[in-house]
Amino acid sequence: MFEDRMIDLEKLARDAGLFPFDTHFEVIPLDIMHEIAAYGLPTRAQHWSYGKVYNHHKIHGAMGLSKIYEIVLNNDPCYAFLLDTNDEIENLLVAAHVFAHSDFFRVNAYFDGSNRNMVNEAVEHARRIDEYIDKHGLERVERVMDIGFALDRHIDPHKGLARKKYPARQVIEKELRQAPFADLFGEAHLALTSQVIGDKIPPHPERDLVWFLANYAPLESWEKDVLEIIREEAYYFYPQFETKVLNEGWASFWHAEILNRYANLSPRETIDFASLHSSVVQPGGRAQLNPYYLGYKILVDVKERWDKLYGAGESTLDGFGKLFEVRATENDISFLSNYLTPDLAIKLKLFSYGYANEKDEHDGDIEITSRAYDEVMRAMLAPRYNYGAPKIFVTEIARGELRLRHDKGSLGDLDLRYAEKTLGYIFELWKSPVIMDATHDDKPIRLIYASSGFKVEK
Repeated sequence: MFEDRMIDLEKLARDAGLFPFDTHFEVIPLDIMHEIAAYGLPTRAQHWSYGKVYNHHKIHGAMGLSKIYEIVLNNDPCYAFLLDTNDEIENLLVAAHVFAHSDFFRVNAYFDGSNRNMVNEAVEHARRIDEYIDKHGLERVERVMDIGFALDRHIDPHKGLARKKYPARQVIEKELRQAPFADLFGEAHLALTSQVIGDKIPPHPERDLVWFLANYAPLESWEKDVLEIIREEAYYFYPQFETKVLNEGWASFWHAEILNRYANLSPRETIDFASLHSSVVQPGGRAQLNPYYLGYKILVDVKERWDKLYGAGESTLDGFGKLFEVRATENDISFLSNYLTPDLAIKLKLFSYGYANEKDEHDGDIEITSRAYDEVMRAMLAPRYNYGAPKIFVTEIARGELRLRHDKGSLGDLDLRYAEKTLGYIFELWKSPVIMDATHDDKPIRLIYASSGFKVEK
């Protein structure tokens, strides 16, 4: 009976225009759900940090602060995991939610080229890591993984996962092109010019720190492989980070739409569904804005506005047509920038906040800093740039020293405590001084990590 209802929901989703992968559901107990949520995948190489996340989910669940109803993976076929304590109406809502996520993974442009077989490849990654642990010891392998995870958001999505090393140094001679009719003016002669390629490493500012260190730091082959495993998985999770609000809003919009179209809900189930939906798209709490709520509210607003435009003959797309376009082409930055209007921001009562004492964040007092639309947008967009990490570039290798540069942009100053720890990690791999130029409080500074330790030059 339940399986038949799931089939009905999938047909409703496809009839509505969704295009999910074939989806396999598995019902699992709570401890396994917490484990998959911690690892991000059903099987992944062991690391102590996953236990930390597992305990977070377990404690928050036990305290009633959160509940994981499902996990859905970007894979072909798509895999989804349902909690064995869910009521049937909860699993019906979750199934509709999953079909929309699967559609989003399949169609959204930012998932183009993502690894649709990571569920299986992560198993192979875990096997290789286990072999390295057996051969080199847990402590050594975990240390390299610690470094990899500290740097795993410093990738370059524009260059992609598969890259070759920089060209080796070589001198290329080329014949100079002579001007037309040069021989008539006695200017004809043979001339050669030399061009040096690969003379500088890196030949351009390099932002994929994990790739650079894996290829140019003095590492053992197994250390390089560990970094490459971490980098590959970072690329897999990147589009999910990039589209969190839109993806969750899309799934929330469609679980509501599909179940509203489903004719076989009992009166009791209809009431329970309404209650569940309202809990999914509630605004949030404790100074955290719920991405399900924000994405859902924006999409509802988009549909209403484009239905009016279409009705007035001002758009060739109606509300649903516009939603499908948004789902296919936007990420969170463009979605929020293009479709969170000033009127909607006021309606949702959005604001930015910060520490009352900016010079001493440890006093704990937080206050509303602005309700102005531009300030709210700036606060909302800033954490979504560059995988949420500071923008750091490798600029050159000089006398064995690794030179870096921090591009402040709109992301603000570096946290010097994190900078010290991270530069220490890079120093461990590079085994020579690491120097980074940055600005702090609008003044240039230089951060140096060498065998003598960490220092800041102003």
